Amino acid sequence: MNGISCGGYRGVSDTFTSALWVLDTLFELSRAGVAGVNVNTVPGSINEILGPEGTGSDERIRVHPEYYGMMMFAQAAPAGSRLLKLGTKTPHGVKVWATRARDGLIHVVVINKRPSGSQFLRLRVAGAHGAAAVEQLRAPSVRSTGGVTIGGQTFGAETTTGVLAGPAEHHTVPSSGGGYPVTVPAASATMLTIPAPN
Repeated sequence: MNGISCGGYRGVSDTFTSALWVLDTLFELSRAGVAGVNVNTVPGSINEILGPEGTGSDERIRVHPEYYGMMMFAQAAPAGSRLLKLGTKTPHGVKVWATRARDGLIHVVVINKRPSGSQFLRLRVAGAHGAAAVEQLRAPSVRSTGGVTIGGQTFGAETTTGVLAGPAEHHTVPSSGGGYPVTVPAASATMLTIPAPN
């Protein structure tokens, strides 16, 4: 699968829209019972995920926005994790997904699909305690083809190492008032990682 078959549409498949789409879609497929997904990519096409640039010792890899959405899903839904149901009410255009990993860690992902306007939620997670680590998936706009960051880090326009660069931006949110308060900027995703319950 991929967002749009036969190479995709410029301005959609090659933008940050695809990162938010793939993140939400992989959760939807997991909820439907799908055990694995192959995301197709054709080098040089509009919906390319990773692509070569240069040759020989100058070879570099382009990393497109959709890959970052796949990265966040891999962090939020590691092998053996299971989906959880939350009692959090969400406004229109906002999706919330939660998993419990084998080691007991709880990951909650909030996707704000709205092109403008931050959204505030108080995430209620049964049995959760302790401060939650927060990581955001962001770009300058939903139409951006570059400038994507995950936890404040990026591969940049090209990478020779496959390692995220830049200072990591992680902070914590304590549980208060029976939940975790979180504000999710427009056209972005925020992941909370909550310690395993006792």
